[in-house]
Amino acid sequence: MGSYVAGFKRLHVGVFDDAAQNITDKFIWEDENGGTVNMNITGLAPDMVDMFASNKRVWMKKQGTNEVKSDIELFNIPTEELNSVLGRSKDSNGSAWVGENTRAPYVAVVGESEDGMTGEPVYCALLKGTFSLDSIEFKTRGEKAEAPETTKLTGDWMNRKVEVDGNTAGYVYSYHEGSKGADEFLKKVFVGYQGATTGATTAPTNVEATGNTNSATVNAQ
Repeated sequence: MGSYVAGFKRLHVGVFDDAAQNITDKFIWEDENGGTVNMNITGLAPDMVDMFASNKRVWMKKQGTNEVKSDIELFNIPTEELNSVLGRSKDSNGSAWVGENTRAPYVAVVGESEDGMTGEPVYCALLKGTFSLDSIEFKTRGEKAEAPETTKLTGDWMNRKVEVDGNTAGYVYSYHEGSKGADEFLKKVFVGYQGATTGATTAPTNVEATGNTNSATVNAQ
């Protein structure tokens, strides 16, 4: 994935079954229903392991990733879908309860952006992890109207076994550039899902993204 990506159009979210083998539910968050504001992924660069001898470094190695985490800000996530990714259950009265037995399911996500030079779609996937919502805030209305608050979901991600060109290994994130092969990429990320995995590729506007070797940030203005 190139260093200049522009936009954060939508987020695809897949929820795994209890065995974490197949995706059973999939949501697309965009616009007024979970509209994407920004996504920041950290921990992409591994720690360096090195060896010193004879008063100098004689060997070093970097392999894999560090602890991959994400912060994703979204607008107005539909309640039932938010409950699903957080593992919150409802009773027969429609009341949600969160406590000692609440356990978030494994999820996979794909954020859609575009190449800042060519306009071609760019897909960035986090392959297996869990979401958490750390805080809820109520506050009074002021005299002047204010922009709505976003919801920040924190993600913790781990390796998932994926077969790539005949070889199976553990991967924590992946990306795909361009329309060609995008459907196959989404099907591989959302393994076992029986519904449609394709999203529209309308180009976003007034948005930008930045990144480096250890993290990636996608913003919408």
